[in-house]
Amino acid sequence: MSYLLDVKEILEFAVHIEERGYEFYVEAMKKFNDPRATQLFQYLADEEFKHEALFSMLLANEGGLRRQEADSEYRDYMKEFVKAHPLAERRTVRDRLSRMAEPEQVLELAMEFEKESIIFFTQLKELVAQGRSRAVEKVIHEEMGHLRKVSQMKRRLAPSPRGGAGAM
Repeated sequence: MSYLLDVKEILEFAVHIEERGYEFYVEAMKKFNDPRATQLFQYLADEEFKHEALFSMLLANEGGLRRQEADSEYRDYMKEFVKAHPLAERRTVRDRLSRMAEPEQVLELAMEFEKESIIFFTQLKELVAQGRSRAVEKVIHEEMGHLRKVSQMKRRLAPSPRGGAGAM
């Protein structure tokens, strides 16, 4: 079997997606005046920032950033490839966010992004040489943990049966 991607390429995708996730949560913070929502989105933005740092470290351990060495044709290919992820396009994400009226809707969208990330990286893992996927598995594990956190936060933020919001 021929392998199409190097682990470094997948880690570059992961860093890019985390950058977009960070931007998404910062935009969400600006959207709502509710201090609980602001605190929640700040926490999630911080989590994305930590993931970006972790994935950058994994990338450095794999030999560094290829995109600095790559020719323009390769960079164009990488840009097009990563567009398969729903967080890839800033304008699309901002448009979707602008239509949301409640923090719970933003968290629902965030859960969709996390699920897509898990699927995206699981599929990409199949495109690297056997025995070279440990870093990609770490990315998947981190995304799964983030999905759990966002899901828990959504449940806490949801109105309780008595009409108030759940405890944070």
